[in-house]
Amino acid sequence: MNFTDNSDPLDANTITNWMIAKKTKNIRAKPSISILIDKSVLSKFLITTLEANESIEDGSIICLGEAGDIWQQTPKKLLSKYNVTTIDNDGWMVCEPRPDNSIECFQWNDDIHTGFKKHYVKALLGRKSGKYTNCQLFGKGDYICRNRTDHNDVWVVQKTFFENTYSIINE
Repeated sequence: MNFTDNSDPLDANTITNWMIAKKTKNIRAKPSISILIDKSVLSKFLITTLEANESIEDGSIICLGEAGDIWQQTPKKLLSKYNVTTIDNDGWMVCEPRPDNSIECFQWNDDIHTGFKKHYVKALLGRKSGKYTNCQLFGKGDYICRNRTDHNDVWVVQKTFFENTYSIINE
């Protein structure tokens, strides 16, 4: 999908008033190689996440949220954020959020006027268009999230999904 407003993507490092949140719901996860066995064509398939279509990465873990939302991440990243508690009947790992895991988040609201209908943020994974790569679409009410220790690790969570799976905390 192409950018429609000719705007530069938002650099999350320009945001100054981050909140802290914790994930509250379990996810299911499975290695991409167990879903699509032939590695030679793995990158030819797209995973349709809420924020972008992404090529399936070799070695990635495919994750399913409570509402059926899907994304991918590395095994190391998954295990840094979740504890595997069991494996279900379909071979999916059931993963519980680690109690020590938290993120930074920022909710995009009406008080921020850019003159554009669609907004994109620079991320680790996401859409590619023209000179821009790895950008995720967001809109009013959506949350821009980032890893607290790696500020390059940025992603978007749509408002409804965020509010059903995260809690804002005070530290």
